[in-house]
Amino acid sequence: MTEDEIKKDNKLLTLIMPVYNEGDAVIPVISTLFLTVHCPLKIIVVHDSPQDATVKTVNKLQKYFDDLYLVQNKWSNGVLNAIKTGFETADTPYVGVWVAYHLDPFGIVNAMIEKLENGCDLVSANRFTVDSSRARGNTTKKLLSHGANMVLNKIIGMPISDITTSIKVYRKSMLDSIEIETVVNGGWAVNSELAIKAAMKGYRMDEIPLEKKNITLVHGLTNFKVLKQLPTYFHWLFIGWKNRKLIKSYLQKN
Repeated sequence: MTEDEIKKDNKLLTLIMPVYNEGDAVIPVISTLFLTVHCPLKIIVVHDSPQDATVKTVNKLQKYFDDLYLVQNKWSNGVLNAIKTGFETADTPYVGVWVAYHLDPFGIVNAMIEKLENGCDLVSANRFTVDSSRARGNTTKKLLSHGANMVLNKIIGMPISDITTSIKVYRKSMLDSIEIETVVNGGWAVNSELAIKAAMKGYRMDEIPLEKKNITLVHGLTNFKVLKQLPTYFHWLFIGWKNRKLIKSYLQKN
């Protein structure tokens, strides 16, 4: 399916779901989202090729959900380009990224939309709460994830505590105002870039704490490659540090 084949309507939110051979594992995720999200919703599943095992499953689900779409990655393969394809394809006021293995039976998306409706431009989930610390991967990856987010929040002044999670919803007009420079193939990287640049531009940001009840992972493993992706990690830390006075000045105004 192409962008032109997606219905132009009054939907409020588009959730972009990059997939790679997820197959039937997307059934509970997609079904739950359509059944629990209160606002008018589209889901765009972005795949790398028609041979992806998820395509057949989504074709079946489209018989039950009119606002479920399949779009092929515009550029080379990978999560980054899938997200960029989704951003360009979406035409709703709000746009989010949703991982294909994360259920939301308790209304996280609804809480995010409520904050956007009240004036926020970016709303993020926060894995680092008293109730639940949910960074995935081995000990090194967890320390890097928690440590970097703590520095960005406590020292640099980022208004949200978890910039690296992919579970975010954006105002589309904000997305359109930010040029994506990230080349590292990971959802965490592009979402980190967008969050830091949004803070530097003074956009209003907020977060929803994840509780244990809100985390149901169907499957899926972190693809963070420590040695390969660490320079990008520190790059965005440096950009945040370099612009900390600007970020803090906007935070005081908001």
